[in-house]
Amino acid sequence: MFKQTRRPNQNLIATVLSSLMLLSGVAGNPTSGRAETAAHTLPSSDPGSAFPVCAPLANQLRWHEPFFGTREWREVAQETLSFASPTCRQALQNGQAQEVVTALRTLEQWANSREPKLKRYVYRVACQLRVTSLREQIFAGTSEPGVYVDCVDAVFALGWTDSESIALRDRYLDGLAKEPLTTPIPPSALRSPYVERMAPVLAAYDAARLPKRDTLFAAMCLHQQVSGEALKTVCSGPVEREPQWAKEALSTGNISLAISYLATLPASRLPEFLPLLHRFDQQHLAGRDRLHRMLCQQRVLAAPELMPACLTLRDEAEPRWLHEEKTKLVNDELVEYHRVAVYVGKLLGLLSVLIIGHAILVNRRRSLMQLASTELPAEHGAA
Repeated sequence: MFKQTRRPNQNLIATVLSSLMLLSGVAGNPTSGRAETAAHTLPSSDPGSAFPVCAPLANQLRWHEPFFGTREWREVAQETLSFASPTCRQALQNGQAQEVVTALRTLEQWANSREPKLKRYVYRVACQLRVTSLREQIFAGTSEPGVYVDCVDAVFALGWTDSESIALRDRYLDGLAKEPLTTPIPPSALRSPYVERMAPVLAAYDAARLPKRDTLFAAMCLHQQVSGEALKTVCSGPVEREPQWAKEALSTGNISLAISYLATLPASRLPEFLPLLHRFDQQHLAGRDRLHRMLCQQRVLAAPELMPACLTLRDEAEPRWLHEEKTKLVNDELVEYHRVAVYVGKLLGLLSVLIIGHAILVNRRRSLMQLASTELPAEHGAA
């Protein structure tokens, strides 16, 4: 009878606990509640639509409310873009695949002033996919922090001929000419007919010895025909300058600048820096580990020729060098302390000998004086 009474109580307790856990989960994660509502509100992709190649992208957008959680909105946008095939991208540029357009517009409607991350997510996806049907969103993204470069690049790439598009491109090119070192460069601006106005930018990068100078030179001077006089002037310089700049930076100890050059160099030029890495390792120079991480960890897959040398070098050597240096410093201090102690001991011993000798001489002289004073009266008495 006791067992029969206990089983209903256990079932009741389990039911109550599961209900509490479910309620706490819904109350503690409002994003999940919005996600479930979003899944029912957003239009789903029709497998039989005219553009089934965009079905994976539409399904992905259907489940992104933003649903970021602990992830950055940039990472979520990059993941979404991976679902867009080249054929789907071409269809979006031609104003097709309306299920994707509808999904992005629905997401933008949810992106109120309290959810700027979702708005930036929508703008980045729309601008990188070049969705011509979302012209208003693309232009809105040109003034949104974090995505304006992508959206300006879309305006350059789509080549709209209306006055608003022309004015935006002219304004951005003027900004590049006035502040070439601080203004981001849209990749689509490096093509004709805009590249003719990019000559001051390449000249500024060359004069300031900035990273990505060689990439700019190749895009502006090697991959297309050069016609303007200003562009011909800047394109008459060396094709590659960053490898030499990187070597000079390493020779002067400017590791940060050298690393920025190495991050943009082509893989074919990386083996040239192995002798410098070995010199840094042998001479225990500062910055050896940063140079090793760049060549043997970050860029080693780009240049497999680096692998044999990287296998013979330790990953983190500077902490070991620092430990050895501190150990040597402590040992040197102990040796110096011992040497000084011995010197002071000898000095004290010599001083003790001098004091004892002086005391003996003083006592000797005092004894002689006393002896002389006692002998003189005896001699006078005898006389």
